[in-house]
Amino acid sequence: MTIDSFIKRITKKAGKAVLKRFGKDDVHYYKSKHAYDAVTKADLLSEKIIIPEILEKYPAHSILSEEEGEINSGSDYRWIIDPIDGTMNFASSVPMFGIMVCLAHKNVVKLSAIYLPVTDELFFAKAGKGAYLNGKRIYCSETKSLDTSTGCGFVGSRKRTMNFVKKLLGVVRGEGLFLNSFGCISMNSCYVACGRKDWAVSLYGEVHDFAPTYLILKESGCNVTNCKGKQWAIGDNEAVAANPRLHQKLLKLTKNV
Repeated sequence: MTIDSFIKRITKKAGKAVLKRFGKDDVHYYKSKHAYDAVTKADLLSEKIIIPEILEKYPAHSILSEEEGEINSGSDYRWIIDPIDGTMNFASSVPMFGIMVCLAHKNVVKLSAIYLPVTDELFFAKAGKGAYLNGKRIYCSETKSLDTSTGCGFVGSRKRTMNFVKKLLGVVRGEGLFLNSFGCISMNSCYVACGRKDWAVSLYGEVHDFAPTYLILKESGCNVTNCKGKQWAIGDNEAVAANPRLHQKLLKLTKNV
C-alpha cells in the first residue's frame, strides 16, 4: 500500500467509526474552561484507530495528536492528527465535523487527508500534485470581489475578531455580507478548496487545525498565509486563505488586527 493510500484509508476508517457514535456521545470532559476544549469518547476512539496504524507501519515516525500529544518526538517525519475537528458540533449532534491527518517532513506538510463523515467526502492533497475530493481534482473559486464573495471565519480574541469584522464591513458595498462559520475549520477550509466558499480567515487555532487544511487549500490554488502575508508555516496560529486576487484584498484587512 502506498503512503497516499494509507493516509486516506486510516482517515476514512476513523471517520466511519466516529459516525457510528454521532448523536450518542456527549462531552466526555473539558481540557480547559473553554467550550472549544471539549473531548468526547469518539475523539479518543478516533485516535485509537489512527495512532496504532501509524505506529505499526511507520514506527520511526513522530506523531502529534490533539488529545494524545507528542509520540516518538525527534523524527524528521511527523504525523499531525485532529481526531475530530468540530468536537462541540459533534457533541451537540450538529453534522459538521471532520477527521484530519497530515504528514510533515522537516516541518513542511507533504500529504494531507480530511474526511467529512456525514457527507462521505474525502479531501486529499499531495505537495505539488494537486488537491482532490473523492478522487476528483478540485480548485478554489475565481471570485475577484469581496462584495460578491462568501467567506468563512473562525474567531480569535474578541478584540481581533471585532477589528477584522469592522474592517470587512467597511470595504464591502451593498446591503449585506455573507460571512459564516461552520464551527469546524476542516469544513471551512475544504469548502474554500473546492469552490463552495471563496475565502477563509482563522484568527486563532493550533497546529492540528492548520497543518492538514493548509496543504489542501494550497494545492487547490489558494494563497495561504498568516495575517501579515507570510506563507503559512507550522508554528503559525492563524491563517488567511483565498485565490491570489481575493487574498491580497483580505490581507489589507488582517495585517493589523
